[in-house]
Amino acid sequence: MSMIIWEWIKQLPFGILGMVAAVFIYLSLSCLIQIKEKWWWRLLCLIGCWVASFTVIFIGDLVNLSYSIALFLFMIWITCKGSFLKKITLGLILSSSIFAFNALYDNCLGFLAHYCGIDEFHGNMYTVGRLIFAVFLYLMVHFRRPEREFELSPSLWRVMLVLTLTPLAILSSAILLRSPYGSIASTVIADIVLFLVVMLSFVGLLRVLIVLEQQQRLERENTLALMNQKYYENMEQHQFEIRRLRHDMSNHLQALLALPEQRREEYIKGMLDNPTLVQVLSWCGDPTVNAVLTNKAGLMRQKKVRFSAKLDIEGELPFEKADICAIFANALDNAVEACMELEEPLREVNLDARLGKGILAVNIKNACKSEDVKEESVYGDSYKNNRKITGGIYLPRTTKKDVENHGFGLASIQKIVKKYGGSMEIKRKEQSFNLFLYLPVEK
Repeated sequence: MSMIIWEWIKQLPFGILGMVAAVFIYLSLSCLIQIKEKWWWRLLCLIGCWVASFTVIFIGDLVNLSYSIALFLFMIWITCKGSFLKKITLGLILSSSIFAFNALYDNCLGFLAHYCGIDEFHGNMYTVGRLIFAVFLYLMVHFRRPEREFELSPSLWRVMLVLTLTPLAILSSAILLRSPYGSIASTVIADIVLFLVVMLSFVGLLRVLIVLEQQQRLERENTLALMNQKYYENMEQHQFEIRRLRHDMSNHLQALLALPEQRREEYIKGMLDNPTLVQVLSWCGDPTVNAVLTNKAGLMRQKKVRFSAKLDIEGELPFEKADICAIFANALDNAVEACMELEEPLREVNLDARLGKGILAVNIKNACKSEDVKEESVYGDSYKNNRKITGGIYLPRTTKKDVENHGFGLASIQKIVKKYGGSMEIKRKEQSFNLFLYLPVEK
């Protein structure tokens, strides 16, 4: 009995090293994809990483490789967040590299150790070698990775999946298409090269993943910029039409004088229904802000949303007009959309904007659908509480079902705020939503 206990004690350091290796595999996975928050999902994921790290892969073994890859993918599928294509692609990329190292270590390095007469040393270093690989894998992923919550389009994920099948096919061919009774001595160099190619392909695939994610993000940012510019141009055109019609107002008045009394009322009603005849309110000293607020105030009147605005901006703002338009338009559009989920008496939007002491401060507060929020939730540059990350700023997730094509309003505002060196903060209470931002103004 004492001998058995002593053997367990002797194996304890190797067991500890094995768990440390599993932790680094787990951390590598968590760098690429978000793992579910509950502790049992994280524990299950850690166990799956431990099994993958210490699975023995022998050449010609049809069972271990096939079942190990299937179990690893299943573990990722149930414990991680993201689309199905994202899970299976990242799972295949990571598992191919892990199992290629296992095959290299168990076959080629094992054969070389036996050939050199250092079997005992190889056995003692068995766990250490896997730990070194796990640490190296983590460091490589940690310093060369996209954001955990990135998401490519389905077409790009399919491209990545096709690229991933190449190293997987090389690994499978080297393991499954060889006889378990054949001699490894004649092909040891070829096997080493093949396994190293599979492992190095992980670096290339990771780089492709980063490039695709950056390209997609740039395309979205360009789309947002074009949308903002187009919106501003439409606002400018709208204001031009208003100025033109105001110039022709005398003609309308003369026409009213000439019409019979019965048709006069009908003519007046037709004029009032024309949105381009709405008065251009002078909210502040910046014409772009005036144009946006005039347009949005009219929209809110149509949707029965109460709107109050207090602005203290004496002159024209020193920012690009498209950026000013994007900030106020996106913020008010989001506020109106949140109000439309409420009954008419509860719909309300309040805007405060002030320019002073070298700072433009904008605060927009709106009523929204009640949520079970026990205390005020804050999102911003320094708040990290399980929120969606966008460019380093933690933002609330969109509530729309079509997540891929919505939720960019706040991201657009945040991008503009960062562009001018400002800061943005969002406060979410049970029945209200508050957006506050400030931009430094050079004098």
